[in-house]
Amino acid sequence: MKGLEKLTSIRLAEVLTHKGAVPTDVITDALYTQDRHGESFVDLLVTGGNITEWDLSKMVVENFQLPFIMAGNYEISETARDAIPKATLFENLIVPMDKLGDIMTVIMPILTPFEVLSKIQRNCKVEIFPYVGLISENKRVLGELFKDFAKWQKEHQAALEAKSRDAVNQPADKGADGDWANIFDAGDAMVRSTIDSKKEG
Repeated sequence: MKGLEKLTSIRLAEVLTHKGAVPTDVITDALYTQDRHGESFVDLLVTGGNITEWDLSKMVVENFQLPFIMAGNYEISETARDAIPKATLFENLIVPMDKLGDIMTVIMPILTPFEVLSKIQRNCKVEIFPYVGLISENKRVLGELFKDFAKWQKEHQAALEAKSRDAVNQPADKGADGDWANIFDAGDAMVRSTIDSKKEG
């Protein structure tokens, strides 16, 4: 997975800002929600109607030099399916493709951050080579591969909504927000810097 350290939401946010594909305030809100509530940055952009998953996946393919594949067009091997825990696949909407020795190909739901892929590599003792796929297609294929995916997804969505409600109803923890603010401010500064350089150019 050499060179994939650039697979981050912040880098994608920079690309989207530079191209003017999504309004800056929407990008900022999505980065905040991802960090605060654990929701996927790309999923938030797509479900919010700010960009289609096709257009977003095209940007990831072009800017991160990654191959694209529709999960339903590939025959998933049982070895790959069983190599990564179901919970990990479900949480990240990753579809396992194939496994040869310690090398494994997977399909990301548009973009999975490097940190997540790196953790999977360590825990499963495999070297991951990711393909870009669509969120909706990955969900469909995971539902076909695992009978309990639909139930898990419903429970997961309910948990996210409850967490979001709790965050709104409770006063913020200044210590936790301090850590978050540092990350968020750094990301916001990068996005603003990209906007400024675009204006100057």
